[in-house]
Amino acid sequence: MRVNLPIHNVETKLREDQYLISRTDTKGRIVYANPAFVEVSGFSHEELIGKAHNIVRHPDMPPEAYEDLWETLQAGESWLGLVKNRRKDGGFYWVLANATPIVENGEVVAYSSVRVRPSDEQIAMAEALYARMREGTANGVRILRGRPVRAGWRRGLDVLAFPFKRGVRSRMLRHALLSAGFVAVAGAYGLHANWDKLDTMGAGLGCAAIGLGVLAIFGMGWRLSRFLLDPMVDAANMARQVAAGNLTTQIVAESDDEVGSLKFSLDVMRKSLIGIAQDVYRGIEGTTLAAAHISRGNQELAGRTEGQASSLQQTAASMEQLTATVRENADNARQANQLAASSMDVARRGGVAVGQVVDTMHGISDSSRKIADIVSIIEGIAFQTNILALNAAVEAARAGESGKGFAVVAGEVRTLAQKSAQAAKEIKGLIEDSVERVAEGSLQAEQAGATMQEIVAAVHRVTDIIGEISRASQEQSSGIEQVDTAVSQMDVMTAQNTALVQDLGGAVMQLGSQSGALRDTIRVFRLTGQQ
Repeated sequence: MRVNLPIHNVETKLREDQYLISRTDTKGRIVYANPAFVEVSGFSHEELIGKAHNIVRHPDMPPEAYEDLWETLQAGESWLGLVKNRRKDGGFYWVLANATPIVENGEVVAYSSVRVRPSDEQIAMAEALYARMREGTANGVRILRGRPVRAGWRRGLDVLAFPFKRGVRSRMLRHALLSAGFVAVAGAYGLHANWDKLDTMGAGLGCAAIGLGVLAIFGMGWRLSRFLLDPMVDAANMARQVAAGNLTTQIVAESDDEVGSLKFSLDVMRKSLIGIAQDVYRGIEGTTLAAAHISRGNQELAGRTEGQASSLQQTAASMEQLTATVRENADNARQANQLAASSMDVARRGGVAVGQVVDTMHGISDSSRKIADIVSIIEGIAFQTNILALNAAVEAARAGESGKGFAVVAGEVRTLAQKSAQAAKEIKGLIEDSVERVAEGSLQAEQAGATMQEIVAAVHRVTDIIGEISRASQEQSSGIEQVDTAVSQMDVMTAQNTALVQDLGGAVMQLGSQSGALRDTIRVFRLTGQQ
């Protein structure tokens, strides 16, 4: 026998509303397990399906109980008994198990088990009995169809005690015995009262009549018990099959009396359950298809949303870079505007300075002309001085010896006059050259002044253009910041949509799993032999 270890003494109690349902094939492999069974056993659905049902067997269960279970099921009968099962984590739970063979066309095709919560008294009695059976001290007791019965010679005591039991057969047997006793006592009393009047034949006929009456009572009781109990057994078997989920079992009403009405009502209940199960099947299939369609659409939507989110993230990154560039351009434009304004001031000051230079050059030119006039006067004076010196030299020569000193002075004066004339001539040449250059510089200064005025006008226009660019850059920066904010909000909304899509996907998956669980649950009903 399989021994599942480890185990520990932690009990899981079933709730009153928990019904553990499972189905195995003829080899004992699990083919169906409802969610309650999965929850209480601790195994997953995948760990149970296809595995032998003894995966939940607890070592405390005596082998005799399982031997009786399989003997009963293979005989085509139902088994009802207390079972201690092992959880996956090593704990245990007690169930009152009703195992029933599923019969189709007279052949056992599967086994179904429905387990409910037992009472504490039932658990205590079963635990004590199973402990004695494991220890080998349960003498005179064995398991029969899941229930403890006496064995050996003690079985005779149960046979003797049968008429005094509370069952229907025992009650009917008591009724037959009591009726037969009354008939026998009444007949014996009548024979005894008239014994002297009866001959031998009459006495024999009287005894025979009493015996036939007793036999008739027992025969009527047996026939009545068959008439009442056999349909009840059939109804109980059908109810077990229905409880096991087998809706293919049929029961035929052979009469119109109360028993026939019971069979007819049971068959109507079976057909009603078939209709309900078929409707549920169709609803589940529709729900499953709808959930699958929603799931596919949700996956596509999730993919598109993720793509949109990725695009928005790239767009947001590009907008951030563009915003930074526009900000930098706006700052540069602002600085260029400031530099242009400064350049315009410098150009204006340069224009003023050039104007002043032009005025100065004009003054220098005028002064040079005046100097040239003065030099001309000095040259005339030197010329006249030279003539006077010549005249003085002539007069000194006429004077003879007395005019020699004066002649020397006149010669020196003449020499100085010549040098003055020569210097005045050179100064005049330099001044004329300076005047020409001053005139040329004045002309260039005027041209520079005109150019500076043009530069000032150009810088002014550049300043205006740069100012407009600065204002446009600021407006562009503000607009891009708004777009960036909008893109960020769209990014947040897309992330929220993605989260919502994921939640919707989870809900759809949960709906699909619930639909699958409901489909697995409704699969407990067998509607056709090919299901």
